Amino acid sequence: MRIRDVFLLEAYYDDLQVAIMDRLAQYLSQEQNEIPTDEFRMALADDGFMLSFEEMKASMEEMGVVANVGPDSITPKGKVSNDLVDPEGEEEFAEP
Repeated sequence: MRIRDVFLLEAYYDDLQVAIMDRLAQYLSQEQNEIPTDEFRMALADDGFMLSFEEMKASMEEMGVVANVGPDSITPKGKVSNDLVDPEGEEEFAEP
């Protein structure tokens, strides 16, 4: 494998992790404790990640952000820390 291919593969997985974290944060902000698996896979497909169930499950388990990934539902592990959704060090905008 060439160095360029390694960098592209790493960039793909970095982007995939960001997309998974973002989607989980969106569901958790709606206070959903269980997420339909097919709905989540379609949301990732909308983000450009066409994954099989097994690929998605392996990625999510490797990240350690889910308690369970089943064919019917995904159970997240409580609060997902996502800098894109809740950036640290940023002040809230107050209207005058």
